[in-house]
Amino acid sequence: MPGLDSKTTRIMRKIHRWGGLLLAAFIIFYCITGILLNHRGFFDYFVFRKKTAYQVPASDIELMKSFVEFYKGQINRSDDPVVIRIREGRTIEFLYGSHGKTTYIINPEEGTMLKIEKEPRQPLYWLNNLHKAFKTSNFWVLLSDIASVVIVAVTVTGLVIMRYRMVDYIMLFGGILILAAGAILS
Repeated sequence: MPGLDSKTTRIMRKIHRWGGLLLAAFIIFYCITGILLNHRGFFDYFVFRKKTAYQVPASDIELMKSFVEFYKGQINRSDDPVVIRIREGRTIEFLYGSHGKTTYIINPEEGTMLKIEKEPRQPLYWLNNLHKAFKTSNFWVLLSDIASVVIVAVTVTGLVIMRYRMVDYIMLFGGILILAAGAILS
């Protein structure tokens, strides 16, 4: 490195080598899971759905409609919610918008209603979407996938071409143990 003495250069190389060995497993893990999450729809959102159909007696849906209409009148909205939850048989939640952007929590016994409106914090929300490649253009998803593949390739080739000493094996093993401990604890 021009401008740095040989001692500083050796220290920088050691920091780079040891840090790279400790972080190699994390880097590969995050790159691969990032690619999988970018295309989670292709993998059916990582769940198996077992469907079983049953016959039940047909019933009039007017009771359900009147229930929903009654609470829509209380919250003063005419549109239907995306999700309706009944928690612990005591409170009713009406969720509107994606992931409950607006949520009404009604407690009929106490006669209370709580309205929660979620508003994204910018620029953190936008940066988070970029990081996850969520609600971004296909170009960004492709770019992040390519970057992840390149990072994995560079990391793996760095591990292959490196001249391993005993301390290198210890650091690499330590990094893998840290990753495994984190996976177990999470």
